Amino acid sequence: MEDNFLGIPSTVFGSQEWMELEKSEFELGPEQLLQEITDKKTWSNQEILWVLKRLIYYYGKKDALLKKAPPERLMLNMVDVLRAFYVIFDISDPELDENLRSYVCTKLTDAAWGINSSTREYLHKIK
Repeated sequence: MEDNFLGIPSTVFGSQEWMELEKSEFELGPEQLLQEITDKKTWSNQEILWVLKRLIYYYGKKDALLKKAPPERLMLNMVDVLRAFYVIFDISDPELDENLRSYVCTKLTDAAWGINSSTREYLHKIK
């Protein structure tokens, strides 16, 4: 990993791949990009962190919609996110073997259950 001009280590967020993901998010929309990423079996480090960013955005909203989701599911989602954070650190941007990458991707796909549009539409309909 290269250092930037201040000697601070570069992170995933400053990489060319991250910039391309942000461009795709702007062009396709976050819902479509999320769907494309979660449909893959394994994701790049940039895609993993992009999904984590979306999870933080939706779980941080604290709106009434999330109150309709089953509490057990929300707790499982949070546990999956915490496990992923335990394994992946932005500053290290590790090269992962396929088994570990597959594990992280599976956990984040499961944790993304509540942030895609079809699930949110379903939760809106629940009384």
